Amino acid sequence: MKVLNNRGPTVFVVTLVLIALATIFTALRLISKWGVTRKASSDDFVAIVAWVFAIGLSVSIMIGTQVGLGAPDSGERERKATDSTDPVEILPQWYNPLKRCVYSFTVLYNPAVMSTKTAILILYHRMAAAHPFLRYASLITMAVVDVAGVILTFLNIFQCHPISAAFTEIDGTCIDIVALYLSSAPINVLTDLAILLLPLPILTSLRMEFRQKVILVATFIVGGFVTIVDVVRIVYLQEALKVELQVNPSASITATTRPPNFTYHASFSLMWSAVDVSVGIICCCVLVLKPLVMRIMPKLLRAHHGHHHPTGTPDSPFRPDIKGLRCLDEFHIGEVQGTPWCTSITHQTVLPVSPRAEVSRIELSVSPRQPTMSSTAEQSAEDEHGTMDFFEMLASEPPREAPGLPLPPLEEDSNRRPRRSTILSHRRGTAQTCTTQELNQEPSQNFFDFVNIQSKVPLTQLSAKEAWWPIMFVSILFFLWGFAIGLLGILNIEIQNQLGYNPSHTIALHNAYWAAYFFGPLLIGYWVLKYQGFKATFMTGLAIYATGAMAFWPSSVLRSYAGFFVSNFIIALGLSCVEVAANPFIALAGPGELSEARLNFAQAIQAIGKVVSPIIAQKALLFSIDREDLFRVQWYYLAVALFVVFLAIIFYYVPLSEADDDDLEAIALHRLYNAGLDKGDKAFGVDARHLLLWSGVCMMVIYTGARDAVSYFWISLVQDAKPGSDPFGNQAISIAANAFGRFLAAGLCYFGIPPRISVGIFAFGAFVTTLLAMVLPRGALVLAMLILITFFESPLFPTMFAIIIRGQGKHTKFTSAALIMAEAGASVWPSIAYAVDQGSTRSSLIVTVVLWGVSMLWPGMLSSTRVTRRWVDPKWSKQRVAPGEPGHCAAVAPGSPVFRHEKPFTAHLDTVPEGLTALTGPLDAGGPPRKPSVSIVT
Repeated sequence: MKVLNNRGPTVFVVTLVLIALATIFTALRLISKWGVTRKASSDDFVAIVAWVFAIGLSVSIMIGTQVGLGAPDSGERERKATDSTDPVEILPQWYNPLKRCVYSFTVLYNPAVMSTKTAILILYHRMAAAHPFLRYASLITMAVVDVAGVILTFLNIFQCHPISAAFTEIDGTCIDIVALYLSSAPINVLTDLAILLLPLPILTSLRMEFRQKVILVATFIVGGFVTIVDVVRIVYLQEALKVELQVNPSASITATTRPPNFTYHASFSLMWSAVDVSVGIICCCVLVLKPLVMRIMPKLLRAHHGHHHPTGTPDSPFRPDIKGLRCLDEFHIGEVQGTPWCTSITHQTVLPVSPRAEVSRIELSVSPRQPTMSSTAEQSAEDEHGTMDFFEMLASEPPREAPGLPLPPLEEDSNRRPRRSTILSHRRGTAQTCTTQELNQEPSQNFFDFVNIQSKVPLTQLSAKEAWWPIMFVSILFFLWGFAIGLLGILNIEIQNQLGYNPSHTIALHNAYWAAYFFGPLLIGYWVLKYQGFKATFMTGLAIYATGAMAFWPSSVLRSYAGFFVSNFIIALGLSCVEVAANPFIALAGPGELSEARLNFAQAIQAIGKVVSPIIAQKALLFSIDREDLFRVQWYYLAVALFVVFLAIIFYYVPLSEADDDDLEAIALHRLYNAGLDKGDKAFGVDARHLLLWSGVCMMVIYTGARDAVSYFWISLVQDAKPGSDPFGNQAISIAANAFGRFLAAGLCYFGIPPRISVGIFAFGAFVTTLLAMVLPRGALVLAMLILITFFESPLFPTMFAIIIRGQGKHTKFTSAALIMAEAGASVWPSIAYAVDQGSTRSSLIVTVVLWGVSMLWPGMLSSTRVTRRWVDPKWSKQRVAPGEPGHCAAVAPGSPVFRHEKPFTAHLDTVPEGLTALTGPLDAGGPPRKPSVSIVT
């Protein structure tokens, strides 16, 4: 029998050391804020409250170690070699004091964590006056932290009825305390990650002295340790749950019913909880210690002086406090090697004709200089006696722009088409000029700079070569949600078999996933995409996805059906938001005539993810799964969640092009002009754009229903078609066929086959193979038909999506959200097929046959009128229409002598406000700015 060593002394020492350090840092915080700066803020008082709760929590743990916490209670006895009479098991007289200590810990832990995080978030909010995102994100995170903290606190206080049953021998009814801890774990980890990552955009945009950067980054690394501690304490808590499951799989752990050696197994969990709280308080206090450090060790945070300045001097004038001044649209804190001379314009200025040219003549009025924070002792004194704390350096923002001043005109290259983003980048009014050295300035060896790159080229103006990299990068997202769908599918099947869910419960899990597609796109995805762009939508969807993956963590351990249900919903909610942005991004990135080809290619990458994930799940994660394996599965979900968070961070820094409504409207008008159509043209008496949009939404509902009515019943269909065959292997083959079908469709579209023709062919193939799979006798031929169904349906979604968003103009983003919302049909039609199934699974295919039959009408509708054909055919994205041609408006090749654009069609956007110089021609001394025009040369 395994001998259990007493953990009490270890728990006592670690808890004592950490709470002592937390106390020291709290005292240093008060000295720094109240003694040095002589200014108290609300986060100081909240930090004191957190410290008080931490003291109570730590004291309850340390007292508990004196009455048996960490000692076994199963009758085992370990004796020290030097003292054979030293008992280490829990004595009967210790039971009630130990219950009181554990109850005190459970009541105090959540208020301590809540107060600590609230103090940090209040500090973020206070320093974020110049950063609206951090300000509002801090408030939202604070609301989550406080609401969750209050609820969990009351649940722990009233965990038993009557309350005294939790800490006395009175019998009562109590909730499962371990289940409560595990259920709250995702909230703690996610809020820890949010607190760690929220300032990241500001941190990485700073340019500061290397030593300061190291200290700042080190502080946040320590903050990341808190997240690790949250995970570690749950690991030890689960040890107690494993012991209980081995004794009684259906039992729960409450204050009145605990498994053998519960306090032994839980002691390290309590210790790591104390470490969590204490380290959190230390990090909270470190953030505001700069005034004290500058008083005691001023050289630690002060930049060096007298080093070589190739383009300037250590005391170059730099006045970030002067409103209206901007230098490179950046405010770098600290002394930068080669600091540029930035000056306000007070008199006549002769501007160059190129932004890269030297300033020919500037009459300057230089204000008296104020030393920078890191350059003189006077500034450090200001830090000591003012309100500047360590993190307030993050609150600095580029000063406001001075409106109404002209910008230098650009030299226009007649062989190079202007890009809207390039022009917009020069529309910012400014009251200063900077030398060429500033424009070319690079960080010196004394500075460690993070660069946040933003693409300058609108998405709709990318060439095929320029679009290659962003398409491949965003295809990662397609692989990710293909991986998620495949992984969830195999997990749902295995968990259903292990936990004994009936078919109605299983289909409800499936419906929960796809029902989220009804809510995510229009409630979240569309609004983020419309107002914040593609990158923000990617990050939002990934954050929600990570939350759902994290929710699987306690669900698998607790074997909670409700947890699996909610986790499925949240994951799909995040992926639906990602899909709202990813599909149009791929379709719009590059030449419009290749939209279908690009999207089919990216969706084929998604299919590869769906092939890989079941193999990993089946062979690596869930081989010979049993109840204990559910503890192992949870770590894979945690790893997925952390990976997705990391991916969201990468997306923040990767330069991705954007497209606003003006860009989308311009490209749509360009196509209509080429096709000889007008925005108001009708087909079948209905506005063509609306007809395409709403018929496309209906088609998506039909398509996703037909697809999932087969995929959901795949195992049953395979067993019915060919008894004894391997459903898993056949499913891998079918998904591979799915990927091949999309690659094939991408090739067809690339070589000029009209996408509406492709849709008709593949829909007809899906109809025929489904019909044959339903009526043929059992055997290999039916199995082949089932595999061919997945081949023929594979390119329908990406091809139809690209067709439908074409010509939608400023409504493209709404159209994307509506089409993704239509995927919620996958939660309806499989349920109808489940109801139709009457003993023979293949009888449910009648629903799929009907759906494929209806879907064949849509490409026929598109091909039946001139308006719809020209509206959806991609060739009009590259051809030009010659005026005066009869009827059909014959097209001519670009660059021919018949047709010439002086500017791209999007040039109507490249105008400048009144008061600014037009950028598309010579400098006009007077008169309003001139709009570029489109001319036809005959």
